[in-house]
Amino acid sequence: MSKNTKNWISIGVVALILVALYAATFAFDLKPRLGLDLQGGVSLVYEAVGKTVDPQVLAKTVEKIRSRVDSLGVSEPDITTQGSRNLIVQLPGISDPERAKALVGQTAQLQFRLVQESKNEADAKKDPAWAETTGEALKPDAVIVLPLGEGKDKAYLKLGPTLLTGDALKKAQVAFDNDGTPKVAFEMNSEGAGKFKDITTNNKDKQLAIVLDYKVESAPNINEPITDGSGEITGKFTDKEAKDLAIVLNIGALPVELKLLTEQDVSASLGKDSLDKALLAGVIGLIIVALYMLLFYRALGLVTVTGLGVFGLMMYGTICVLGEFWSLTIAGIAGIIVAIGITADSYVVYFERLKEDIRAGRTIRSSADSAYKSAFRTILAADTVSFAAAAILYLFAVGSVRGFALTLGIATVFDVFLSWFFTRPTVSLLSNLKVFNKPWIVGAGSTVEGPAGGDAR
Repeated sequence: MSKNTKNWISIGVVALILVALYAATFAFDLKPRLGLDLQGGVSLVYEAVGKTVDPQVLAKTVEKIRSRVDSLGVSEPDITTQGSRNLIVQLPGISDPERAKALVGQTAQLQFRLVQESKNEADAKKDPAWAETTGEALKPDAVIVLPLGEGKDKAYLKLGPTLLTGDALKKAQVAFDNDGTPKVAFEMNSEGAGKFKDITTNNKDKQLAIVLDYKVESAPNINEPITDGSGEITGKFTDKEAKDLAIVLNIGALPVELKLLTEQDVSASLGKDSLDKALLAGVIGLIIVALYMLLFYRALGLVTVTGLGVFGLMMYGTICVLGEFWSLTIAGIAGIIVAIGITADSYVVYFERLKEDIRAGRTIRSSADSAYKSAFRTILAADTVSFAAAAILYLFAVGSVRGFALTLGIATVFDVFLSWFFTRPTVSLLSNLKVFNKPWIVGAGSTVEGPAGGDAR
């Protein structure tokens, strides 16, 4: 197989990869998924309440919050820990921040308690023993007093210890009464159904209060034993409230109580402005690099411009494919812009080595391959350092810094790949053209005559 054939095969490999990337992009309508800073959304910082917080409990809290947020349909939420007790929740593209905050921070401690006694509001206020239970006195195994209802129907209930918790639930879903009022229907797991059957059998004609986060949602009478482990939570729910409650019950309570420390809303217009400026910075960077390469390397500069175009197409196609799993942020775009400089450096290393050989009296045709072999060792060493730095950042950093590291790492790999499979064969093929074998056309000036009998070595 001739050298030219091998060069064309190398370029064909690059073309084939591009075709595959964009075939997948168009076939599945893939687009870059934008992060919070580029499309707007809300960023929340929570603190875990308590004297000590177990790291494993905090990690479990992150998993539960992620499951809840996924149920909202938020694209690529970024949920990370900060320090020993803080959580950062970034929700890009969220349209209802208040709903998100309520859903993320809700602990959802579901309890079933028997009503021991009840009094109307007026009578309860006359008796200090019927004061509403608050603070640290709210314990699962204690007798507590909580209100139920509002206005004239408001009553105070004395509730016994918790008989069953939300851990006994198998699933919960939104249902509707005959008048269209939303409610939450639930079904117990096998263990919970057995306990629920015993509770309703042994306490017929009593009230069983359904308490969520120490708020009495309802207190229905036990008319008959419930043997199938099903029930419902009724109240003055809106459709969204009922849906959110079902989501929280299905996923379970948070292992720790969270306190909202800070909230930052990023408008969609601000995100678009950030995206426009980031793209403008990238375009300006490309233009400056292209002009520099054309000025100093002339025809070789055209190879650089073409190579940067191929690099850009490959990066964009990859970002579209990764959009199913990862969001592009301003930091990620910064990584790509930095990678433009790294890619340009690779061209400079090769072209300068090539120009040195030409000035020494060799032809471009004879120097294209040998100069590249020498330059490639330098390119590989430099890109290895860049990739190692990107890998370390990705492994140990959090938040948007990981986006910078990811794009920088991908771009560095592409630089090495395109240098070998595109730049090298392209220059080698062009060196076969007579017009290309003139020193001035590659910015090398005049040649120095080599010794008789061949090229200078």
